[in-house]
Amino acid sequence: MKQFTLLLLTFFSINFSILAQSSVHEAEAGMIYNFTKFFDWPQTEKSGDFIIGVLGSKDLFNELTAITKDKKNVTQNIIVKSFNNYDNISDCHVIFITSFNSSHIHKVHKKTGVHCLIISDSMTAIEKGAVIQFFIENSRLKYDFSIENALKHGLKFHSKVSEMANTTYTY
Repeated sequence: MKQFTLLLLTFFSINFSILAQSSVHEAEAGMIYNFTKFFDWPQTEKSGDFIIGVLGSKDLFNELTAITKDKKNVTQNIIVKSFNNYDNISDCHVIFITSFNSSHIHKVHKKTGVHCLIISDSMTAIEKGAVIQFFIENSRLKYDFSIENALKHGLKFHSKVSEMANTTYTY
């Protein structure tokens, strides 16, 4: 009986971890999609498809694909691309980089084009060049925002982005 109880507790804790992880990916995908509405790319970036890239997370890729299905960023169709490694990255308007791949953040800017919104869940993402850094606090997904990095990437943004950020870095 003790083994069955232990097995049952283990099963529920594993499922809870999976559900919690799924919820994080859902929240990240929702925030990433919403950021596309609060940033403005230069006119040169407003033709063709609007590309959101994901480096290192198939689950987030799947959530973003579901959320953006048949959606547009103004007039551009939103396309989500998954990248397995840094070498495969191509032009993107937005790219999410997992903390595991965060050592590439400083190089991604060159691979994705000048006007790319780089987002990561690494605790050092902003100092590596990301514009937005996700983190979890009290079971809620929050973000820090770097005005300086946004401007370096040639991005204009609505004031709500900095107002809703946990911390806004202006350097």
